[in-house]
Amino acid sequence: MSALGAGASTTAKNLAVFIDADNLNDATALDHVLLTVRALADRVVYRRAYGRPESLKSIHAVLWRHGVRPVANLIVDKTTTDSALVIDAVEAVCTNDIDIVAICSGDADFVPLATWLREKGCRVLCYSLANKIFANSESFYDDVVLLDVVEPESPPDSEAKVAVPAQASPRQATVASAEPLPNQVKPTQPAAPSAVVAVPSVKKILAVLPELRTKEPLHLSKAARKLRDAGVLGEKSSSTPLFRRFPAQFELLPPEQPNTVKYRG
Repeated sequence: MSALGAGASTTAKNLAVFIDADNLNDATALDHVLLTVRALADRVVYRRAYGRPESLKSIHAVLWRHGVRPVANLIVDKTTTDSALVIDAVEAVCTNDIDIVAICSGDADFVPLATWLREKGCRVLCYSLANKIFANSESFYDDVVLLDVVEPESPPDSEAKVAVPAQASPRQATVASAEPLPNQVKPTQPAAPSAVVAVPSVKKILAVLPELRTKEPLHLSKAARKLRDAGVLGEKSSSTPLFRRFPAQFELLPPEQPNTVKYRG
């Protein structure tokens, strides 16, 4: 995984971005993603978002700002978001010279699509909210960028709450909020700034802590020190919450008051 806006080739000509609005529907996080992908290729050929009408409505200002075409689900008993996205992605690659495909979703249903796209020679990126990503996602994508939504403390005597997104992956980055999106009403109180902060991936953690690959327990204090030295963990941050993000890969021992971490493999 890489930080938001990092790690992708700068020589790509064409990029296609497909958004699962039923999965990634935080407006500010999505805005940062769309700003980032602009710099990854000469042209963003496809910009489409799929989802239920209510999901698309919640991000309509961002879609309008970035020229993304909304594609609403067909009115049937079962959601058609995944199928519509997959069909359009396959058509895009088969009919255009696409170098990079960005899939904005943490849904494991897109694993077959990601695998097929990689076999066709495309670089496949995944952008997802950190709490909606499936386990071992980095095995199926060339790069996985996680976004963490952070709620800031409300100022005194203020009733308005401002959502602050946050995270991508390895290298840390903070992005100030942009001007108000179209059709948004300005709050009467000053809004807290939005930020996108990096969340290290499993690959990044193992690169900093290769001794974990032995499957032997590693003391959390030693792990935290090395992660801080590598710039992966904040100076005052604990490593325990970081490892808890990946329960399928890391085991904290003892469970009640952990002092060591073990790689499950």
